[in-house]
Amino acid sequence: MLSMIQIVAVVVAFGAVLTLTSETFAFAVSRVLEAAFDGAEYRLALRASRRAERLKARRREERRRNVRTQGERFTPKATYSHAM
Repeated sequence: MLSMIQIVAVVVAFGAVLTLTSETFAFAVSRVLEAAFDGAEYRLALRASRRAERLKARRREERRRNVRTQGERFTPKATYSHAM
């Protein structure tokens, strides 16, 4: 009985090795891995573009603030006195 179990185990192991080394299985695995890497690459590209947009917006806002503060700093207060 033990030898029968060993024979079945060898046949199953041989079938598993043939499946793992077959070209069809390797092609399927490579396609799955390629799809997974493509998805990861797409997510990383989206993340990078969002980060770049945030940085651009932040720099734009900083320039606007600087322009406002420079305008307030160099505008004489006397120019507003006649408007009141």
